[in-house]
Amino acid sequence: MNVIHAYLETMFSPYPQTPRMLEAKTELQAMMEDAYQGFVAKGASHNEAVGRVITDFGNLDELAPVLGISGEIAPQLGPGSPAAQPVSAPAAPAASQYPAITIEAAQGLADAQHRTRYRLAISVALFVMAAIPLIVLTTAASSGVLALSENVASVTGLLMLGVVVALGVVTIIGVNRELAPFKSIREGRFSRNPVVTGWAEDLAKTHERGRIAALQISVVCWVLSPAPVLLLTLIPRNATHQDFWSVLGVAGTLTMVALGLLILLPASWANSVLETVTKGGKRPDEIEDEENSIVGVIASFYWPLVVAIYLAWSFIGDAWGRSWIIWPICGVLFGALAGGISGIESYRRRQRRG
Repeated sequence: MNVIHAYLETMFSPYPQTPRMLEAKTELQAMMEDAYQGFVAKGASHNEAVGRVITDFGNLDELAPVLGISGEIAPQLGPGSPAAQPVSAPAAPAASQYPAITIEAAQGLADAQHRTRYRLAISVALFVMAAIPLIVLTTAASSGVLALSENVASVTGLLMLGVVVALGVVTIIGVNRELAPFKSIREGRFSRNPVVTGWAEDLAKTHERGRIAALQISVVCWVLSPAPVLLLTLIPRNATHQDFWSVLGVAGTLTMVALGLLILLPASWANSVLETVTKGGKRPDEIEDEENSIVGVIASFYWPLVVAIYLAWSFIGDAWGRSWIIWPICGVLFGALAGGISGIESYRRRQRRG
């Protein structure tokens, strides 16, 4: 109920705290809490009930006659005076050039991110696993497991890589289309609203246990992701198709990394909503800095470069049996780099907010 309390404090803060106003605030709090319990009894979740209560009781001008405070909130000091400007929702900070985010907009964003959480995770996992068909087919052909020429296997693998990447891109486009109505919020072009912040904190807290559990499982997957490579390379060197087994280990490693993402990303949607609705009020240059995140810039050329190096080494040096080692090495390096940079960026964002 902290969100309702915060909203009440914001509604009444512009007016003198007279005994009648304090009594009216207590009455309105009771009305809002009763309405909240009624919505919950009808099957609404905590966050849905809070949003509907704020929507129904969000205008103090309309409620003034019912509460008997029309005289207290009526303009008495002349037009334009601070006490003559009742508000039904928290006002945007004067320094901000953007309007305050509303509870309805925040709930719409949360609903959209909740609907698309699995599709987003699947698209990311597809990108991680896209190289598996290429490295498996080319190595299988070069080691004699498949009765295909290396050229045919490599072309087939490239086609399959393209199909997987295309599926990921199509999925991402669909997710972005559903989130498009909230583009200004995602880009931080709004002023923060303490009521929305409180609501988002409650939402994140409600789902925090699931997120932590998902994070723990994902970390286990990522820590153990080198295991398939290590286990399959323990096959004696004179074993048949040793290179092929090693590449299967790489495929297993990439699959475990993707599995960790599939587990973690859908469980993090509520925390993502909180991060989004608390980043408002930034200057245009700050928004541009976030859109051009260092990790995103690095990723835009890092993986295409890795693919180019892999193909060049494999074709020119006829090294299909060895070139697979690029993938686990580059994957670990990128993970460490992205984790470090993301940690620094998160710390800087918290410092700016706080």
